[in-house]
Amino acid sequence: MSIAERLLNLRKQKGLTQEELACDLNISQSSISNYELGLTKPDIEILKRFAEYFHIPLHNLLSDEQYTLYNHENRGGNNGCINVFFHEKLIEQYEIRLKEKDEEIALLKSLLEKK
Repeated sequence: MSIAERLLNLRKQKGLTQEELACDLNISQSSISNYELGLTKPDIEILKRFAEYFHIPLHNLLSDEQYTLYNHENRGGNNGCINVFFHEKLIEQYEIRLKEKDEEIALLKSLLEKK
């Protein structure tokens, strides 16, 4: 199943319109439409928002085929284009690191609040 099909299915399962989802994610309705039609692909930051919103691991959004990600800050060479073949283990490691970083940030914030 493609990312476009997965995004469409998730939105419909939740009973949302494209406008409602776009508002919740703070992106345009036309972007949601383009993602669902497969006309454009969301960058990694948008994919993370979808995963968090639908309470699913990031790798559940991705297909097993090669996927081209666009870095919204235009880093990584090739004009911000990063070609990646997603393996499930790689995505799991990424999600673990994100969780660890979130925990570190929370700890640092709590230490700052004590001062």
